[in-house]
Amino acid sequence: MDQKGYVISSLSFLLIIPAICIVATFVNMTHTGSQSQALSVQSDVVLSTTKDVEDNIPQTAEKMLQQTANDVIKSGHPLSDSRCTIKNSLQEEMDDLNEKYDVEGINVTCKIISVETDEDPFKIEINSTISVNKGNIIHKENNSQDISIIDPSYPLPDPLPFIQCKNFGGVTNTSTRIVYSSSLVNYLKNENISNAEAYLNATSPLIIKKCPYDPYISHGHSQNLTNFKNCIDNGYYHESNDGACYLCRLEGKAICPHYGMETFIIPAVSPNETVNSGPCGSDHVIFHDHYEGYSSIYRSNSTGYYKIFLENGHRSKYGLI
Repeated sequence: MDQKGYVISSLSFLLIIPAICIVATFVNMTHTGSQSQALSVQSDVVLSTTKDVEDNIPQTAEKMLQQTANDVIKSGHPLSDSRCTIKNSLQEEMDDLNEKYDVEGINVTCKIISVETDEDPFKIEINSTISVNKGNIIHKENNSQDISIIDPSYPLPDPLPFIQCKNFGGVTNTSTRIVYSSSLVNYLKNENISNAEAYLNATSPLIIKKCPYDPYISHGHSQNLTNFKNCIDNGYYHESNDGACYLCRLEGKAICPHYGMETFIIPAVSPNETVNSGPCGSDHVIFHDHYEGYSSIYRSNSTGYYKIFLENGHRSKYGLI
């Protein structure tokens, strides 16, 4: 091969070098792209898992609340610390639920920080920290969620009457009402409350349901007291500065420092109008405050007179004066 041929070969080699560089760059880009795609997939999995865990908390909390409340009404024993009890039960349940992610190579930690009374007495507040890790992706977030206590999928019974009347004969219940028989009379007599007999065979709502008649003054201002009658018939609860929140009801408290709720305890149908006064029928008054109310007849028929005992403060609140 002559000198000219060697020159041509050298030039060809010089031309090949850029091609090699281009191929190397392309291979590197392909590898980097694959890594980026893998990280993107991992990131999507981590975020979707976090959302799943977050969405599981409300339903799990409602289920644990219902189970806890049912345990209390069966035993009649108050919880010493309802917030701690529910927090621990919810933590155990979330730990069990999150184990399913292990087989997918996803490390999930959900720490329940606290269970608190919400500003809305028909909700409770759950505070938690969720941490999800897969491969090189770690995501952590703090959550504060408001959990309904009036979800019809998980109806919550009112534990307060079961606790308060346990030692006075106890109460029974239908699917919608608590029936006191003589237990409330015995309880009121033990508290030295006059006219306790007015509450023989009284009833009150079993399930926590928020009253739709707002403002509350519309109860009495409706035609023929329609709203007031419907409220009593349906067993609704009302927001109250004086009544206990749900978490404190689980502890057997009729009042508490939180913004709470109240409902009416309704005397049995009376054959006449002779009993004109008795303990005020708001449940926090019956089970703690103990002051007198005056008869308000809201319905009468051949069966007798349907009445409730309320003092002027509650009469004003519900538009009855």
